[in-house]
Amino acid sequence: MSCDHPQVEKLVLVIHGVGDPEPGDTLGVFARSLAEDHHPLAEQQNTVWLPEKSHDPHFVKTFPAHVRELKNQSEEIELAEVFWGDLSRVWHGLPGTILGIFQILFGLRYVAYVAADQPGEYAYWLKRLGLLSSKILHGPVLAVTFVLAVLAIAVSGTHLMWADSYKSDLWTQIVLAGCCGFAIVASSIGWKLANNRIIERFWFWVNVTAMFVGGLMMIKAVWLDVAFPNTAFEGEIRPGLIWYCRVLVVFLGMLWFTEILVVIGMGICWCGALMNPKVHRPALHIAFLLPALSVGIWGQMLPMMWLAAKGGIKNLLKMPEFDKLFEEAIPLLGVQFLMLAVMSIAAGLIGYRYFKWRAKCGVKDFRNGARPPRLIVHGFVQSVLAICTITGVALVFGIGLLELQGFGYRDFWFGRVMAETNKYAMAILVPSSFMMVLLIPRLRPVFDIILDIVNHFHFRATCIDDSLDDEDEFDINETTFEQGTLFFSRRDAIHGRMKRILNYFRDKYEHRPELVVVSHSQGTMVAVEVLNDPELAWLKNRFSSVSLVTMGSPFSNLYQHYFAHLYPELDKPFWSSMRKRVDRWVNIFRIDDPVGTEIEFPLAAAVTLDCHTDHSNGYPDGQCEFRDTIFSNHPVGCRGHVSYWNDSEVLNILRAELFKDCSSKHDRHRHRQAG
Repeated sequence: MSCDHPQVEKLVLVIHGVGDPEPGDTLGVFARSLAEDHHPLAEQQNTVWLPEKSHDPHFVKTFPAHVRELKNQSEEIELAEVFWGDLSRVWHGLPGTILGIFQILFGLRYVAYVAADQPGEYAYWLKRLGLLSSKILHGPVLAVTFVLAVLAIAVSGTHLMWADSYKSDLWTQIVLAGCCGFAIVASSIGWKLANNRIIERFWFWVNVTAMFVGGLMMIKAVWLDVAFPNTAFEGEIRPGLIWYCRVLVVFLGMLWFTEILVVIGMGICWCGALMNPKVHRPALHIAFLLPALSVGIWGQMLPMMWLAAKGGIKNLLKMPEFDKLFEEAIPLLGVQFLMLAVMSIAAGLIGYRYFKWRAKCGVKDFRNGARPPRLIVHGFVQSVLAICTITGVALVFGIGLLELQGFGYRDFWFGRVMAETNKYAMAILVPSSFMMVLLIPRLRPVFDIILDIVNHFHFRATCIDDSLDDEDEFDINETTFEQGTLFFSRRDAIHGRMKRILNYFRDKYEHRPELVVVSHSQGTMVAVEVLNDPELAWLKNRFSSVSLVTMGSPFSNLYQHYFAHLYPELDKPFWSSMRKRVDRWVNIFRIDDPVGTEIEFPLAAAVTLDCHTDHSNGYPDGQCEFRDTIFSNHPVGCRGHVSYWNDSEVLNILRAELFKDCSSKHDRHRHRQAG
């Protein structure tokens, strides 16, 4: 293959991290930053469109790989960007952030499921109950809420046009049929547009709820009103559309009570699983607390929505029946409000400690052992969350039992406390929700980080199509295929982009340049896992050396800490492929970075023994070659988690470590632990 381009000495792959950059943005920032203190750079830009797997055989799918060829006085460098932001469903602006929040709430189940995927019966049932909790919450609970909202809008609209029209039996039948028809049509459209199983489940239950209400309308008209007239239900709310809203509210309460029972079962399994010495306990904490937290967040959000709706409708319509209906829909908001207040105080204390440490500590203090408190997620906050979860569930369960036995919870002292707390919750939560909308843009980096983790663990069950030989080298191997096992589809798609870019440059070069992978945040996980992929055994033959730069990497701080059963220590056999390929690993981190800190590299004595038992590679039988990766941690000053790409201190480390002629093969046997 003849080359019509200058001989490139270094290929630098740039992998972006947290945020919502456009394709090519990160590469542009990094290239400009390299040029600031360097000799003048001659630059040539290009965009390579590479094919991407498409599930539609009639649809050609590609993705852009932005490339820049840089030339200074000493070397030719080719930069290429691995862009994956579109695959991670990261969107721009306030609407995109709000959508991302809902994606997080819907996706926490994936993280909890993977965290509970550990040995033991208790861990197994913790995993299954967490899945059941998600199915109840994101299925019938939200579906009933959706249909109830449609009916509430219909009640307010008809009353606004014709006073008391919602009490008319004939008009009730017409409006109710229209609401059910609207819900069924919406579910049909939503089902076709949804590309997510959780969303599909929601629309399925919307359809079921609409048909239930339609069937209830027929039963009420034909039998219930005849057999049990309104006078037989003294004190009940049964005028027209309000009666159907009341039925859905009662049904919603039963679903929440069932959800509480599931959380109690998860708590029992959690305690039992912790007794197993073979499990990784931080992951089990995640497996229990994330579903419980999700239930609590939805339990807080839905009443807040009803409160906001009630306030607007009450000012316009003045319907006493409607007012009473919403009062019954939120009788236990005070419980969650108290738990939220306690957890906020705990998080505030840790935040205070973090900023106090940040104000007085520097790199020298960090080297001497001064470490900031963990923000994601501190053990104290986890403990408070667990206590609040257990306390809140016990209160709601106890009050629910009293209600089922015919006792009013206001007849007891703690019930009266909760009722009083409801008043404060109603007065505070609605205005605070509007404040949260204003604060959301400032919290965008936090949501992006959480969403990156959710997308990393997003999975679906494998199907027969995944094992078919369609000439796609990154398909699931038929020899390891097992239908129904977990397939991390989004992660696989992101990794596929980096592999295809590497393949492109493998075929482009006839010589063996150096490969440097520079990554940030979640992009470091992409780099590490791809470089450890057995499919890339050819890397050592096609590149003279392979260097990895990670900046603000969550590898040890998050993934190894909470998911050690999936990400073991780097000297374990799991990482043998990467250790054989990567000659140098440079980790750069800011000492106040809440996401990416120092990586727990192997000790200097830990080496990889690569033995050859045949003559295929020129080694006599039994002869071994000792190889090891040069690992180094480089702490820098306090500047948070973002903007590593144009940080002058970070760039100085990169120039000193990588962008000079310091890659002598003799140095590859040297082991250094810096920092």
